[in-house]
Amino acid sequence: MAQSVNKKVCIVGAGAAGLCAARHLAGNTNIETTVFEQTGDIGGTWVYNDRIGLNENGLPIHSSMYQNLRTNLPAKIMNFPDYIRMNAEEPCCISHNEILSYLHNYTEYFQLRRYIQFYVKVENIRPIKLDNSNEEIWLVRVKYLSTQRTEEHRFDAVMICNGHYFEPYMPAIKGMDTFPGIVTHSHSYRKPEEFKDKIVLILGAASSGVDIGIDLTDHSSTVYLSHNQERFTSVFPPNMIQVVGVDRLEGTKCFLKDGTSVNIDVFLYCTGYQYSFPFLDESCDVRVDDNYVTPLYKHLINIEHQTMAIIGIPSQIVPFPMFHMQIQYFLSLLKNRLVLPSKSQMLEDSKLKASKKRHAHKMMTEQWEYNDSLADAGGFDRLPQFYKAGYVAWHSQRKANLLRYKYAKFVISEDGKNVELALSN
Repeated sequence: MAQSVNKKVCIVGAGAAGLCAARHLAGNTNIETTVFEQTGDIGGTWVYNDRIGLNENGLPIHSSMYQNLRTNLPAKIMNFPDYIRMNAEEPCCISHNEILSYLHNYTEYFQLRRYIQFYVKVENIRPIKLDNSNEEIWLVRVKYLSTQRTEEHRFDAVMICNGHYFEPYMPAIKGMDTFPGIVTHSHSYRKPEEFKDKIVLILGAASSGVDIGIDLTDHSSTVYLSHNQERFTSVFPPNMIQVVGVDRLEGTKCFLKDGTSVNIDVFLYCTGYQYSFPFLDESCDVRVDDNYVTPLYKHLINIEHQTMAIIGIPSQIVPFPMFHMQIQYFLSLLKNRLVLPSKSQMLEDSKLKASKKRHAHKMMTEQWEYNDSLADAGGFDRLPQFYKAGYVAWHSQRKANLLRYKYAKFVISEDGKNVELALSN
């Protein structure tokens, strides 16, 4: 029998995950949805900002977008499955402006603005037990930035959608205090012109390291791409050189792990981000240890307080479709259509399975089985097959042509099951 009592659900953040959460909750007559967004706009990390440091309200700039960024996944597989509007075929990767426009259109189509309170900063979330009951509710303290007034609100469930690309991870480098040049992180990178004629060392060769390195080559004199992974075989611009990892710095001289050294003007960390939930009270029992977030069932449900979900923890995945799956799974739980396993089974699921804590939530090819498991348990549709087919085709060919891969032709078959991918030379 359907539950008639209204549940109040708090969503933290109006980026892609928060918007997706609002979209799925909004259609339920028994759920009251409130989204708190600390800026004045929707889109989260997709809102490009020339500024770095602090915004007009004195809060850290959230976005990590740079001016020339194009997505590193084809737009067609970045669509939410219930709102397929990004149809770029060639080039198949699109600008951050186009993604933001898509999110604005998604917001208007599903009429989500009515649920969003802008310029409201969530300061503290904590669970409390109701009298004479095992039931918990959530106390959410917020600050209204326009008036600096604080208020506390009560909710039956909370969905944490604050994004995971705003708190830079910058590993300690011996001798960094002796380096007189520019030290920055990809989070604060905006325009290549700012590094004209500079010798730049990029530490890290995941997507952002490679893409920013290529972006810099038209303006910087030399770009060193420093990493310890397998060497790329793709052609790079002539002034972009792969080198091994960094050992130490002595002034402007950067010593590498193979004993060689290079002189540099700029040290640019492309070393990723740290999960950060500064508003979660200790009583929420969420811990982050070297980017391993615990205790989460299916990288999603807070095992100690099961009316809290943290959306988007898995990395190296196709994000928007996964948000779509995670949120529907949590909604099935809220609507009592889903019974979670025992606490001991969930704790077993949350145990570290990767060799390093930092890699605990990396999924890559495992994301498809994960998404299907959410759909099957929650009783909703699996993702259409072209998402996986497109990702697999894309992932296997991307490294072959790092200079041109974003301009490839990407065509989904009429039956939605297969993908044709053609890389340009």
